[in-house]
Amino acid sequence: MKNWLYPLWVIIDVLIFVAAIALWVTAPEFTTLNIVVTVFAMALGFLLSVVKIDIMKEIIRSQYFRSAISHLINVLLVLCIFGVLNYLGNKNYQEFDLSSEKRNSLTDQTRKVIEMVKSPLKISVFSRREEWSSMLNLLKLYEAQSKLISIEAIDTDVRRDLVESKKITQNGIVIIDYLGKETSFPLVDELSVTNGLLKALRKDKIVLYIMTGHQELSCSETSEEGLSILCDKLKSLNYEVKELDLARTDRIPSDANAVFVLGPISGYLKEEVAIIKNYVDRGGNFFLALAPAFKAELYDNLTNVVKPFGLLLGKDIVIDRLSTVQGAEATIPIVNKYDSHHPITEGFNLRTVFPLSSSVSTLQGKDTAQLIALTSPFPASWAEKDLKAVTQGKAKFDEKIDSKGPVGLMGIAEGVGESTSRVVLLGSSSFLVNGYQTQSGNTTLFLNSVSWMINDEGIISLNRPGVEEYPVILSAQHLQMIFIIAILIVPIVFFGTAIFVYRRRRQL
Repeated sequence: MKNWLYPLWVIIDVLIFVAAIALWVTAPEFTTLNIVVTVFAMALGFLLSVVKIDIMKEIIRSQYFRSAISHLINVLLVLCIFGVLNYLGNKNYQEFDLSSEKRNSLTDQTRKVIEMVKSPLKISVFSRREEWSSMLNLLKLYEAQSKLISIEAIDTDVRRDLVESKKITQNGIVIIDYLGKETSFPLVDELSVTNGLLKALRKDKIVLYIMTGHQELSCSETSEEGLSILCDKLKSLNYEVKELDLARTDRIPSDANAVFVLGPISGYLKEEVAIIKNYVDRGGNFFLALAPAFKAELYDNLTNVVKPFGLLLGKDIVIDRLSTVQGAEATIPIVNKYDSHHPITEGFNLRTVFPLSSSVSTLQGKDTAQLIALTSPFPASWAEKDLKAVTQGKAKFDEKIDSKGPVGLMGIAEGVGESTSRVVLLGSSSFLVNGYQTQSGNTTLFLNSVSWMINDEGIISLNRPGVEEYPVILSAQHLQMIFIIAILIVPIVFFGTAIFVYRRRRQL
């Protein structure tokens, strides 16, 4: 072999060894490729050693080789220690979130869902390798929360067989395997993963019936006055949402987990209300949301369904003058006060908006009924009985007929004795419309109420704190000072120190 060719092969062999190590570190899932590259590098190294066997023997006998081997062993031992520490770190993954808003941690609601995992659960994300980083950063938080959860990333460009067998149509799809049941969804954020977990953990199908036939809020209506946003949220949580016209049936279907009457414009017939009451008396769950009754008797038969549970809907409109300070009208109460001891509102601190709301109160002696959302205290708010004065813009507190704040806007109650019914009474049907779902906590409060009402274990929406912004404003003088320090002073100091050290060493 020519003299110049042998060193070239040695360099090539070293590069192949480095490539093999890099593959084992960065792409351990390519086992076959990694083994082939490693074996080839070792075989080439052995062959090169045999070619120069005499030289190799001299090198092995030399003191230099023994010293090099000693140093190499030390380096390998250090690498082994770091490898063990790295392995233990990966097996016991921990992160510390030092941000004031805890933006890099899982929410308390997600932790409650993870606590429901009682058997091994595998999360597989299908995506291109270059997109893994952000996805795995999020999923590792779930893995760190429970030893029963394991994660796996699959390169869609390499494992085409799995992509086709799992019917993956886009990158970023996550498949959760739990007790032999697979649940797939696109990974968007923490909420999407937590909702996917709930789907995988839920054993029974949950069916919700929304009443129609009286110009109620509609799931098919996508305008600001429609209900499409909340309906889509319910469906994304694996709830089956159906519509039901009581004029065409004599009973609520047996698969109903809850029925909803949301903002009817026309009144319900006595026979229709009897169907709902019969369902509730048999242990059914009922969600009632009504607009203020300008026609006093319009909703009496519906409110009588929840009255035995201790909930009353006032024939009034809630006025909250503090809302005008926040840019809203006085007839649109903005609420920040909730019952912190109830599962629906425990830890809930988002602002909610109750446009055109009637008051909700509880009957004395009914301990199972309680108010979970309240307005500001009097004189900031009250329940105005004179509906005509409200329409004319002349509402004024009358101590004889009006009720002082704080005024209830949302109430819940449970059945007593053998009854398992749960009911929710909401004094504002506009609370549910699309126009009030993007700028407030209305969606979260509604979903939490539904979760409690149907006794679903998971908390199905996330209460994220807002991010506080601290802007840094730099003047021209500040920018000039930064330029002088970073571009001039720091380099001069470093170069000056280097020259000083160099000159001192030359003099020694």
